[in-house]
This record gives sequence, structure tokens and C-alpha cells, in this order.
Amino acid sequence: MIVLTLSFAPFKAQGQEYTVDEVSEIIDGIITYKLERSGSGDIQDWINGELTSGAGSTAEWYIMTLSQSDDYDFDSYNVALKRYLDNNNVPSATSREKYALALCAAGSNDAYIEDILDNSIGAQGIMSFIYGLHVLNNGYSCSKYTRDGVIDTLLSLQYGDGGWAIFGGKGDIDVTAMTITALAPAYSQRGDVRNAVERGLDFLSANQQNNGGYVSFGTPNAESTAQVLVALSSLGYDANSESRFIKDGNTLIDGMMQYRLDDGSFSHTTPCVQNETATMQVYYSLVSYCRMAEGSSPLLVFDRRQPVARSEVPRPTERKENVNTHTGNNNNSTSNNTGTENTVADNGTQVQQSENNGTVPHGTTVNSSAATTARSGKKSGNTTATSVSAKNTSTKAKQSSTSEKVLAENKVSETTETASMTAAKSETDKKSSEKAKGDYKPKAIIIIIAAAGVLCVVIFITGKRNYKNFIAVAVAAGVGVTIVLLTDIKTKDEFYNGEKVVKENAIGTVTMTIRCDTIVDKAKNEFVPKDGVILDVTEFDLEDGETVYDILTEASRTYKIPFENTGSSGGAHGMVYISGINYIYEMEYGDLSGWVYHVNGKSPSRNCGEYKLSPGDEIEWLYTCELGYDLNEVYEE
Repeated sequence: MIVLTLSFAPFKAQGQEYTVDEVSEIIDGIITYKLERSGSGDIQDWINGELTSGAGSTAEWYIMTLSQSDDYDFDSYNVALKRYLDNNNVPSATSREKYALALCAAGSNDAYIEDILDNSIGAQGIMSFIYGLHVLNNGYSCSKYTRDGVIDTLLSLQYGDGGWAIFGGKGDIDVTAMTITALAPAYSQRGDVRNAVERGLDFLSANQQNNGGYVSFGTPNAESTAQVLVALSSLGYDANSESRFIKDGNTLIDGMMQYRLDDGSFSHTTPCVQNETATMQVYYSLVSYCRMAEGSSPLLVFDRRQPVARSEVPRPTERKENVNTHTGNNNNSTSNNTGTENTVADNGTQVQQSENNGTVPHGTTVNSSAATTARSGKKSGNTTATSVSAKNTSTKAKQSSTSEKVLAENKVSETTETASMTAAKSETDKKSSEKAKGDYKPKAIIIIIAAAGVLCVVIFITGKRNYKNFIAVAVAAGVGVTIVLLTDIKTKDEFYNGEKVVKENAIGTVTMTIRCDTIVDKAKNEFVPKDGVILDVTEFDLEDGETVYDILTEASRTYKIPFENTGSSGGAHGMVYISGINYIYEMEYGDLSGWVYHVNGKSPSRNCGEYKLSPGDEIEWLYTCELGYDLNEVYEE
């Protein structure tokens, strides 16, 4: 049993072995961070509150991990997830399998666990074989695939270098680690599995960095290292003593700890900025390690699993499943948006790993905050209203907190509006908006001064008349007034002004288009254009130093295209993450789906807020259902 002590692990120098107790303290730090962020008093309160509210969107990997950590009550979550599944189509095969695993972990015997397997295993390439095998490893069955049959398929997909991937001819760190995790229960049962796994471990060992960590899609990150730790732990290998995975004295845990923040959370990459996907994946990888040390079953072979009780739970014949028939040709996504929420590598193919929920290897996230990802209801971008969070509640369950989904974490994002941007504004509304323009500052200053005066009266009446108290009130009031004077809060109509920006210091022009062709035939969102074109190729003036994010913001204001942004939007824009454009969101069409950007036909290895443009550059914002691997076919000319 992993005991919560609500303490933080002491600092350790690289290369020093972490004991199980110290690893448990790191886990406790993550839990403490999550409890504080969600306002929960304890873990059970967190389960009944934020995680139950996030059933179907952000909670699944935390539920699975908590179920393997201690004996909690998951009844409220079970009810919420079943309700979500009854009321929503789930087009992504890997998402359906993830929900089956979550139900299994929470002790449910709902028929959904087996009912989805026939139409899910293999329906989305290698990732759907991996997640389907996890379900089968827990003792469930389906009529179309046997456990050994799925194992045989995964073995056939191994590349010559010993790795596995969803695309191309070379192994990928995340997909290889996740495949090994799925094969681990058969490691001692079949010689061919043992041989394939050992080749996979050699591949992972050869690609480990000297600091103990891993690089995926050109970016050092925490999530890839976490996936390898899960794989080793699932096989019963101790990462602290397995010589193949100790480089220059540094272990996998050393490799992850370089991304740890003071508040107990983790960053996707450096410089360290809190990332929900990284935090989530490190969390479950460390729990996996502790279970290995205790001699318990692998992380994804659940202690609470129950056989499906057909006599007690009616077969969901009326349950609507919009089955994704994409075969993937081994084209599934590999990001750690698998919880891998997510998804997230700074490769410009921004599909946030997203919950990215633990089902996609992280390296391919969309914009590099991750991703993402795990997000509850989405919160929108910056204070200038660059994004909107009027999200279709039928596709994403709203959480009471602002947590990440899979996007809540340290992300500087605020909802700027929840009403549909397509609703026509009446003339009266427009006049009211114009009249209100700028009026808030005098009123706000008066309110601040009045509040300060009232507080001074209270101080005087209560006898706490020390002059320092009055000075403190005056200083606070002064700061408040200064903030009001320096900020410029705009209404929706003021921000989306529809005016073409003319730049006096332009050094040239760039073009940008926004398209979602990949989901035209799958559209469950009224904002998906029939031709998939949200913004046709459009020219924009370019000033020196402007980024992809700057041009997207300009297009949003000029052409009234709302987008949802999280992360820092100041200075060099930091780790900006675009989770939604035109009310079309990441993971809305599967755990591998989200927005990516290309410049001159290529996926940059930088965040959209960091990519500085040159005259003549051609920007494309594209919606992908498979972490970018489906775009070549759809968008080739």
C-alpha cells in the first residue's frame, strides 16, 4: 500500500539512488499539489469531487492509478462515467478502451468493458491493439480477438531496431515502452514475447540519455522517461539497479526529477513550466515503480477487476457507439497524451497529450504545453480574449475546477466568454457595448478607494489604529488602482473588431490557413465547415519578431475566429498551447486528436509562441485525429 504522508521528497543530487520511501514522498508531493489545486480536503474528497466531475474527460488516468494505490470508494466516479458513456458517442477506439480500463480499475462489472472490444481492438492501429491487450490482460474477452492473437499482432509490428511506432520505419520511445507494458504479463509465459521484449529494452537502453532521461521528437521530456519506467516496473525490473538503464550513474527517476517543480508538479520539458500531462504520467509511473517494489501486479493489471455480470448489467444494446473504422495501418498516435493526457512534445505538431489522457505518447502534442494532455471543461486563453471557451458540453464534461483537463494546471487562462460567437448581436447590444467601452476604469477605481475607506473605518472602530495598518491599506489600494490603469479589458465586440491590421513597420507578408478536413465526415460539431476550411489562405503583414501565435491572434480578431489558449502569453509567449479553434477542441475526435501547425509544409520543433516568422512563410493550422500522421493523406495536393 502506498501511504500518503503529504510531504515532499528532499533534494537529491543526480546519480543518487531513490529509495521506495523517497519515491513515495515524490508521489505525495504530486497528490498534495492536486488536492490544493482542486480545493479537496483529502483523496476521497478529490475522487468524489473533481475526478467524478471529470469522468470521461480528465479523470481516467488518475482513477486508474488511485485504484492501484489504496482502497478508495469509486462509486460516484463509476456512476458519472457510465452516464457519460450512455449520453455520448465515443468515436475513438483507444478512448473506448481507456474507458473500459477505467471502469475495470474502479471495480465496475459493466458490460461496456467487453462490449466495446470487438469494434475497438485494431480499429485505430497499434495503439488500439495496445489498449485492447490491457483490457484482455485483466481477464475480459471478446468474440473477435483472443489475447494471444493480439499479442501475435503486436509482435509482428516490431521494427528491425527493436522498437515499435505508429508510423514510419523506426521505433519510437513512447510507443515502444507502452507496447512492452502491454506485453509484460505474457513475458514469462511465451518465449517469443520474452525475446521481443528484450529487443525492445535494448532499443530503449540505447536511446537513453546520459542524464537518465529521454528525448522524443527532438525534445527532452519527462513523459517519455515515465513511460519507460512503467515498462520496466511492469516487467519486475528495478530501475534503480537495472544496469542497462543507468547512464553515467543516472537512473530513470533521476531523468524525471529534473522536471520537478517546487510545488510538487512536473514540467513537460525545460525551462520548467507546470504541465498536467507530465505531472500525471510521472505520477502513475512512480506508483508503478512502488508496486513493483512491493511485489504487486503491474500498474494496468488491476486489483479491483471483476468479471462482467451480464445477468446484473443489461447489455447496452441501445448504447450509441460511433465506431471509428480507421485501420491505421499501424498509424495510431504515439504521444504520451496517454496519460499519454498528452499528450505533449514541443514539436510544433501541437497535439497536447492530452489526457492527453494517458493514451498517446507525449512527444507529439500540438503546441507544447502538453497535453495535452487532461482537461475538465476548457478554460479560455488570455485576458485580451484571444480565445473562447464556449465548448459543446455534449463532448466534454465540465469540471468544477479549472484543472487540465487534462488543462488546468499553472496555465494562465481565463474564460473570456461562454456565449456562441455565431449568435447575431442586436443593435441594442452593440450600442451598450460601445457605451461601456472604457467605463469600467473610473468605476473600478472608485470601488477600490471606497473599499479602502471602509477598511480604514473598520480598523479605527476595532481599535487596531497602528499607523502601519493604515499604510498597508493605502498601499494595497494604490496597487489596485495601478493595475486598473495599466490593464485594458475588452469586450468581445471590441476584441473581435473585424478590422484588418495595417502595420507601418511591416517587413513583408505571410499567409495562413485554418482547416479541419480530417473531421468533415465525422463532424459532431456544428462549427465544422462542410469543406473543412475555417480560414482560407489569407495574407497578413509581418513585423520583425512576430510569431505563429501572433498571426493566429491577429486572424482571430480580424475574422472573428475564436480560439482557446492556455499558457503564458507574455514576452516570448512561453509555452502557449492552442487547445481549440472555432469551438473545435483537442481530443474531441479521439485521444489522438487536436490542433497542429505547419510552416512551409513542415512541423516545427518549437512552440507556436516561440516560432518567429520570416517574410513569405506559409502557416497552416490543421486538425489531426492521429497526432499529425493523418495529415499527409488528407492535405496532399
